Amino acid sequence: MGWDECLAELLVQLGDRGLVAIVKMDGERERGRWTVLVSGKPLGGELVRWDGDNLDAGLSRVIAQLQERVPELLD
Repeated sequence: MGWDECLAELLVQLGDRGLVAIVKMDGERERGRWTVLVSGKPLGGELVRWDGDNLDAGLSRVIAQLQERVPELLD
């Protein structure tokens, strides 16, 4: 499965659990071009955000933070 299919499946899973997820690429920035943002009721009004240049690393970090904050979220 390619990263594009994995990303799409991850976004669907997050949405199915009541979360809002945004993946943004900002071509106007020289550094930190990617932003991943997740918010929603399961996070109790907080959000998980990452900005950087390596999308794979950022997605891994966001998933780790989500599992830490809401362990049952991504079983």
